[in-house]
Amino acid sequence: MKRLETMKELVFQNDSKILYWVFDGIGGLPHPESGKTELETANTPALDAFARRSSCGGLRPYGAGITPGSGPGHLALFGYPLDEFDLPRGVLEVLGADGAYRNGEWVGAVDPEPGDLAMRGNFASLDTVDGQTVVADRRASRIATEESRRVCEQLSRQLAVEGYELYVFPGKEHRFALLIRGPGLAGGLTDSDPQKSGIPPNKVEAQHPGAEKAASLVNDIIAQATEILDGEPAAHTTLMRGIGCAPDIPSLQELYGIRAAAIATYPMYRGIARLLGMDIIDVDGMSHEAEVRALEENFDKYDFFYLHIKETDSVAHKGDFDAKVEIFESCDPLFERATELDFDVIALTGDHCTPCVLGDHSWHPIPTALWSKTVLNGGVESFDERQVQRGTLGTVASRDLLPLALAEAQRFNKFGA
Repeated sequence: MKRLETMKELVFQNDSKILYWVFDGIGGLPHPESGKTELETANTPALDAFARRSSCGGLRPYGAGITPGSGPGHLALFGYPLDEFDLPRGVLEVLGADGAYRNGEWVGAVDPEPGDLAMRGNFASLDTVDGQTVVADRRASRIATEESRRVCEQLSRQLAVEGYELYVFPGKEHRFALLIRGPGLAGGLTDSDPQKSGIPPNKVEAQHPGAEKAASLVNDIIAQATEILDGEPAAHTTLMRGIGCAPDIPSLQELYGIRAAAIATYPMYRGIARLLGMDIIDVDGMSHEAEVRALEENFDKYDFFYLHIKETDSVAHKGDFDAKVEIFESCDPLFERATELDFDVIALTGDHCTPCVLGDHSWHPIPTALWSKTVLNGGVESFDERQVQRGTLGTVASRDLLPLALAEAQRFNKFGA
């Protein structure tokens, strides 16, 4: 926090505008047949031209060799040190949900407050093997979303813990989220989800003494849910994971005085942006072209824009190399449209790498290009994983990108005499 407080003291206001164009899961690894990465394979003249006039390099969200999740990856990308701030996956699920049930009634969106305990959940099927209750299907046969919603409403109506408010957030198919609001809650809990079928669910355990009360509450709720769901065809119990408390995070407005807006089509990323105090700009549809159009239409209203492209990550998780290449190529002219707006600083980057050959997040430096009128460019011919490593930015911590962008926007006073 000391560094954040120092930057807060140094910052001052001007009329500069900053764009973060974020390709989720941006970086890749060579295809075994071609020897080229996804970005090396893609025909992206606009991205390549941008890289040549930018300071290029790679980002590391949490040090060498550490693979980040989406939450930590984004927190670091917006300048928050991960040693001081934690964003549990359960909180992300709650932030990204369309709304929740409480006491059987639909109450709409619920923003987590500091101290709330959030978790993501799966409905799961149970079986008895040799007298022992085991998980038969961790996803409850992927029950229909409509059925899952009905079960969430039922749980919300019947679950009860005296002195606490319970919110149940429906998701797609077997997925849901749960938020507990009340006194004495703490993060630092293990998962009840065993991550595979054929074995019993885990008991939630506290990882430190201050979390024992929260662990007891979650185990009680799981036991209640299992009893309530007795007789359901597939959803027999709940498996909880990513359990943690909503953090108390200063907003970008509080830290830097910037009016920030997010353009994202996936709920979780809108949720992260909302947690950090950004306004959420409505996008007319799910297309990337609609996102750029929203950027153009709202350009005069904000100082800082976060535009998020999710699909590069989604297809990489499926191992679909060609699809990831196609998304880069289809976004190339749209990125060029964005650069034609009168931005003072533009960062082309990602929250983490998701190489198609791995099908999951990785620890590799995140390809990044930072442009401004005063940036020191050079050394790079194209925007790809290997070329950017030749750039003037070097490999830096993800949390340093926003301070660099603010500096290039000339929003910092000098530090010291």
